[in-house]
Amino acid sequence: MSKVFITGATGYIGGEVLYQLLDQHTDLEIYAVVRSQAKADDLVKKTGNKVTPVIGDLDNLEFLSKYVGECDVIINTANVDHVPSAQAISDVLVASKTPKILIHTSGTSVIGDEIAENKPTPKVYYDDKSIDDINSLPMDQAHRPVDKIVLDINEKNPLIKTAIVCPSTIFGVSKGYGRTISIQIPYMMTLAIQNKQTSTVYHGNYIWSHVHISDLGELYLFILKKFLDGEDIPQGSKGYYFGAYVEENEVVKDDKPSSIEHTWRDVANKVSELLYARGLIDTPEVNQATPEYIIKIKQGDEFAPYFWGQNSRSRANNGFKIGWKPKHVSLDDFYASFNDDIDVILKEGMADKELPRPSNK
Repeated sequence: MSKVFITGATGYIGGEVLYQLLDQHTDLEIYAVVRSQAKADDLVKKTGNKVTPVIGDLDNLEFLSKYVGECDVIINTANVDHVPSAQAISDVLVASKTPKILIHTSGTSVIGDEIAENKPTPKVYYDDKSIDDINSLPMDQAHRPVDKIVLDINEKNPLIKTAIVCPSTIFGVSKGYGRTISIQIPYMMTLAIQNKQTSTVYHGNYIWSHVHISDLGELYLFILKKFLDGEDIPQGSKGYYFGAYVEENEVVKDDKPSSIEHTWRDVANKVSELLYARGLIDTPEVNQATPEYIIKIKQGDEFAPYFWGQNSRSRANNGFKIGWKPKHVSLDDFYASFNDDIDVILKEGMADKELPRPSNK
């Protein structure tokens, strides 16, 4: 029986992956990282005692090293920019004398460009044919320092199979055991409620790809199954898997998103429409804000404008090649999910709380 060590088990992505693991793989012994005894007890209860919770965090490198060394599969869905933990995981795997699997979570901000007023782009990254460009990204790109550590593991120790899953904008409600909604779009919603108006960065003409949380969870499981079955799939330096979709016979345009993409302007317009209809904001008009304004209303967070102020266009060719068949690919599914986000935000009082920074973007 393979032993699985999963970080971020009560987070948005990790919770969905864990749910699907328990639903489809009864032959796995799963160790899930949680930060407190209360969360451990809650996870045991919610999973029907099918998971062994282990209390720790990414800063406890000795704890991480122990479980990485003892388990066959490591699925990292926690803080994707945490260099010390990534290096600790790498050190154990590089020294391993037995085969192991690492599936690491990054995000498509790694291919994001700089903020510029009214700047859509025709640049699309494909996780197969653009792999040389991706592997040549500068180290100051978001997520790149940790990605580089993970990419080097397989080269140093061929016994270790590695893959990096890069989600784009994630939408939909997770079936997981803690946080159940994403951050990027709900983050826009909560700021709008707090400031009584929805804002974009400049005109919002930035194009992003997106993926449903259920489809994303299935992508992790497809990769894991292929690895466990010993199949030859992209791994190591070629093992990027974008959490996005693919449009057949696509013609890319520089000023409009395709049917599997969105602009942040369109997202902001829909968010504003829905929030205004519920009486949660004072006007349906979207504020075309400067990055400086976004930073101000986010209490000085200089990264905040990048949530909705850059282009990140990705295509999930590798996932489709290994048989992944996402179900929620229509724009109707994408925009319909916004009401579910608002429901969760209101139920949990999230507009009154400080949201965590979306490091998985």
